[in-house]
Formats: sequence, C-alpha cells, structure tokens
Amino acid sequence: MRAFIKRGIRWKVGNGQSIKFWTDNWCSEDSIATLLNIDPSTLADVNMKVHEFITTEKQWDTSKLSQYVPNDIIQLIQSIPLLVTDIADSFCWGYSGNGVFSTKSATWKAHDNIVRAQPRWKYQWIWKLDVMPKIRVFLLQLCHNALPSRGTLLRRGLQLDPLCPTCCADIEDSDYIFMDCPMAHKVWDMAVQHQWIPSQPFAHYGSPLREALHLLAQNHYPRLSRVVLLLWSI
Repeated sequence: MRAFIKRGIRWKVGNGQSIKFWTDNWCSEDSIATLLNIDPSTLADVNMKVHEFITTEKQWDTSKLSQYVPNDIIQLIQSIPLLVTDIADSFCWGYSGNGVFSTKSATWKAHDNIVRAQPRWKYQWIWKLDVMPKIRVFLLQLCHNALPSRGTLLRRGLQLDPLCPTCCADIEDSDYIFMDCPMAHKVWDMAVQHQWIPSQPFAHYGSPLREALHLLAQNHYPRLSRVVLLLWSI
C-alpha cells in the first residue's frame, strides 16, 4: 500500500527547476526513463531538469523535446499547462483532478489496478451473438456454472431428488441436461436431420458444456446462434 501511495504522488510543474526530466514522475505515473525503457545509468544527462525545456515565453520547447523523446511523450508533456508566474515546483496527488489526496480517489485507483491485473474473461463472444438479451444472460449463467439444476441445488444444501426428471437415469447438472440426457440427444439429432444446424455440435468434445461451447466459438462453428437457441429451448 505504501508503494502504491508513493506511486500516486507526482511533481506538479511550476518553474521546472527542481524536477529531473528523466527520472522524476511528472508527466505520467512513471518517469520518462521508465516509459521509454531506458536505464538512467546510461544517460549522460540524467540530472537534466525540466526547466531546460521551457522557453522564456513560458511555453514548451517542442523542437528541443523532439531531440530527446518521441512524439507520444511530447504530447504528454504539452498537455501540462505552464504558469506565467515564477512558482516553484510542488508535489500533488496524481489520481484526482485537483491534485489533492483523498481516500476515495485512492480506493478507485486501487480497484482499477486489481481489475486490470485479472485475466480477460474468455467467454466475451457471448455478447456478439445475434440472440435476445435474455438468452445471453442464460448463457452467462451457464458459463458461470450457475444454472439452478437439481444437482447444483443439492450441492448448495437444498433437500430434493437430484435425478433428471425427464429420464431419471442420472443426476441433473448442466452437462447432463444439454448433452447427455436421451431427450437432449434426440433434439440434437433432429436438428441435424432437418438441417437446422450442420452437425452435432458436441459429439467430438469430451469436455464440460461451457468449454465445448467456447471451442465452438473459437472454431467459428456455423450457426452458433442456433445452437444457443436450442440450448435455451431444452
């Protein structure tokens, strides 16, 4: 937490005489040396100050900046306003608009860092399907293994008969409902026979339903939306 707070403190440019151009955090969360992946020990002018890039008219010297950094860094620097009066550089909190530290801004930034660190949810293709929103929500529940099947409800503590009410042959969970139940087999076979889908979608996948669905999406299975509609209907 201490490192996070330290990272959020930046220099606020005044006259630029106290800020080290390469190694201080003043135009972004990181120093320019870090942004450009430069080892500061290799820089002959590592102690160069920001004021050396400010003209007497209190403007950024873009021609001089272009000799040291690329255009994207120049644009970052140009977005920093310069004061006409000669005011000393100071520190500010970089995650709020007014530069003042607040626990609210720190909390939001910390939350943002946690979200960015998490891997991207692989079922994003759900939102691209040409189906009704309620069916997308159904798929979302299915891929989170959150559909209220009898087997799932039993594991959550409800006292009930977990067998599939259609065939009474096995415990009713998502995989059994949509892939293994004899009734589900008949649905998929009829869909293929009537050419509503080109082939049995789950015949060659020995994985759970949500993983098999993801593989279908990754392999660009034709008419995936129709497979999803059949899942909904079952």
